[in-house]
Amino acid sequence: MIFDKFFKKIDPDGALAVLKTDIHSHLIPQVDDGAFAYDTSIDCISRMAKLGYSKICLTSHFQTYGFKNDEDDILRRAEELRQTIAENNIQMELIVGGEYLVDSGFRKRMETNRFLKMNDQYLLIEFSFNQAILGISELVFELQKLGHDIILAHPERYLYFHEHPEIPKTLKDQGVFFQSNINSFGGFYGKRTLKESYKYINNGWTDFLGTDIHNRLYLHALVNTCKDKKFRKMLDTHSFLNNTI
Repeated sequence: MIFDKFFKKIDPDGALAVLKTDIHSHLIPQVDDGAFAYDTSIDCISRMAKLGYSKICLTSHFQTYGFKNDEDDILRRAEELRQTIAENNIQMELIVGGEYLVDSGFRKRMETNRFLKMNDQYLLIEFSFNQAILGISELVFELQKLGHDIILAHPERYLYFHEHPEIPKTLKDQGVFFQSNINSFGGFYGKRTLKESYKYINNGWTDFLGTDIHNRLYLHALVNTCKDKKFRKMLDTHSFLNNTI
């Protein structure tokens, strides 16, 4: 029809091939608030392959009082997931990391210095969403002294960062890498987070993008974000470090 060129739908498939690697996901079944069953994991990984990913980092939650995961158990379960996707003829490389909450027990974990890191280099951490942590800069410095390159998960979602931009600015000055959630750019977490996600891009603060995918709801939002013109333009005009992992 004559109007088709004005209303042409944006094809999401292949949109994320430029990234190659998703560095943030919760697709190991029954270890946290992510995928509950293998069929969910399979559906998500299969669709993510069509979106353009060739590698996914499995970053299960590690928390003192929430999800008390053990690194060896996560590695074992990750291998089981690899076998499952191979049996389903899905072409996807799975690597393992973790998403570590900086909570009251985090310093005790630092004493053992036992973490799952992406490529034995990058340590993915997260903060409380609502309450600022005292001594953030000092803790980051100590982690760096232990030999970790720090990636902070979804900084656009921390409410106190919104009102105190000096906090993320200080972390960037310390060499912390920032990973924004792709669904933040689609409004999945609300208008304020959407605004902050583009502010971080404009500031040149965003080093990595991640899906933070948990289940089919997140997958549906991811596909819709990949149809968003503004997001696709941003992908075309900004470079990220995902393909270095």
